[in-house]
Amino acid sequence: MSAFRVSSYADDDIESILRYTIRKWGFDQADSYYELLASARDRIAANPFLPGSKDREDLAAGCRTFRCGKHVYFYRIRDNIVEIARILHHAMDFEQHVSEEYFP
Repeated sequence: MSAFRVSSYADDDIESILRYTIRKWGFDQADSYYELLASARDRIAANPFLPGSKDREDLAAGCRTFRCGKHVYFYRIRDNIVEIARILHHAMDFEQHVSEEYFP
Protein backbone atom coordinates (compact mmCIF):
# COMPACT_ATOMS: atom_id res chain seq x y z
CA MET A 1 0.00 0.00 0.00
CA SER A 2 1.34 3.46 -0.76
CA ALA A 3 -1.59 5.55 -1.94
CA PHE A 4 -2.80 8.23 0.42
CA ARG A 5 -5.34 11.03 0.51
CA VAL A 6 -4.99 14.08 2.75
CA SER A 7 -8.01 15.97 4.07
CA SER A 8 -8.25 19.74 3.82
CA TYR A 9 -8.04 19.76 7.63
CA ALA A 10 -4.68 17.96 7.54
CA ASP A 11 -3.46 20.40 4.87
CA ASP A 12 -4.45 23.27 7.18
CA ASP A 13 -2.72 21.53 10.09
CA ILE A 14 0.55 21.35 8.12
CA GLU A 15 0.31 25.02 7.21
CA SER A 16 -0.27 25.96 10.86
CA ILE A 17 2.60 23.79 12.04
CA LEU A 18 4.97 25.33 9.51
CA ARG A 19 3.88 28.92 10.21
CA TYR A 20 4.41 28.40 13.93
CA THR A 21 7.78 26.72 13.38
CA ILE A 22 8.96 29.57 11.13
CA ARG A 23 7.94 32.18 13.71
CA LYS A 24 9.48 30.29 16.63
CA TRP A 25 12.61 28.68 15.11
CA GLY A 26 13.06 29.94 11.54
CA PHE A 27 12.88 28.65 7.99
CA ASP A 28 15.63 26.02 8.25
CA GLN A 29 13.90 24.33 11.18
CA ALA A 30 10.55 24.52 9.37
CA ASP A 31 12.11 22.80 6.35
CA SER A 32 13.59 20.08 8.58
CA TYR A 33 10.33 19.52 10.41
CA TYR A 34 8.39 19.38 7.14
CA GLU A 35 10.76 16.68 5.90
CA LEU A 36 10.21 14.73 9.14
CA LEU A 37 6.41 15.02 8.73
CA ALA A 38 6.57 14.06 5.04
CA SER A 39 8.73 11.04 5.85
CA ALA A 40 6.24 9.90 8.49
CA ARG A 41 3.38 10.34 6.01
CA ASP A 42 5.21 8.17 3.47
CA ARG A 43 5.96 5.52 6.12
CA ILE A 44 2.29 5.44 7.14
CA ALA A 45 1.21 5.14 3.50
CA ALA A 46 3.64 2.27 2.95
CA ASN A 47 2.59 0.43 6.13
CA PRO A 48 -0.42 1.81 8.04
CA PHE A 49 0.19 -0.72 10.83
CA LEU A 50 3.85 0.20 11.30
CA PRO A 51 5.40 -0.21 14.74
CA GLY A 52 4.37 2.64 16.99
CA SER A 53 0.96 3.12 15.36
CA LYS A 54 -2.07 2.78 17.59
CA ASP A 55 -5.72 1.89 17.14
CA ARG A 56 -8.02 4.83 17.99
CA GLU A 57 -11.45 3.43 17.11
CA ASP A 58 -12.75 5.52 20.01
CA LEU A 59 -12.32 8.63 17.82
CA ALA A 60 -13.64 7.36 14.47
CA ALA A 61 -14.20 4.04 12.71
CA GLY A 62 -10.87 2.55 11.67
CA CYS A 63 -8.87 5.49 13.06
CA ARG A 64 -5.20 4.93 13.83
CA THR A 65 -2.49 7.26 15.08
CA PHE A 66 1.23 7.61 14.58
CA ARG A 67 3.39 10.08 16.48
CA CYS A 68 5.98 12.14 14.61
CA GLY A 69 8.03 14.61 16.61
CA LYS A 70 5.61 16.70 18.65
CA HIS A 71 2.66 15.84 16.38
CA VAL A 72 0.32 12.92 15.82
CA TYR A 73 -1.10 11.71 12.51
CA PHE A 74 -4.73 10.54 12.53
CA TYR A 75 -5.59 8.25 9.64
CA ARG A 76 -7.50 5.19 8.48
CA ILE A 77 -7.49 2.79 5.55
CA ARG A 78 -10.41 2.86 3.09
CA ASP A 79 -10.42 1.02 -0.24
CA ASN A 80 -6.64 0.42 0.03
CA ILE A 81 -5.99 4.15 0.44
CA VAL A 82 -4.64 5.73 3.61
CA GLU A 83 -6.89 8.66 4.49
CA ILE A 84 -5.09 11.24 6.63
CA ALA A 85 -7.61 13.29 8.61
CA ARG A 86 -5.55 15.46 10.96
CA ILE A 87 -2.02 16.17 12.18
CA LEU A 88 -2.29 17.53 15.71
CA HIS A 89 0.11 18.55 18.47
CA HIS A 90 0.45 15.71 20.97
CA ALA A 91 -0.89 17.88 23.83
CA MET A 92 -4.20 18.70 22.12
CA ASP A 93 -7.54 17.21 23.15
CA PHE A 94 -7.89 14.63 20.39
CA GLU A 95 -11.54 13.90 21.17
CA GLN A 96 -12.36 17.53 20.38
CA HIS A 97 -10.47 17.61 17.07
CA VAL A 98 -10.94 14.18 15.49
CA SER A 99 -14.16 12.50 14.35
CA GLU A 100 -15.67 11.00 11.21
CA GLU A 101 -16.24 14.45 9.69
CA TYR A 102 -12.50 15.15 9.43
CA PHE A 103 -11.72 12.23 7.13
CA PRO A 104 -11.56 12.88 3.37
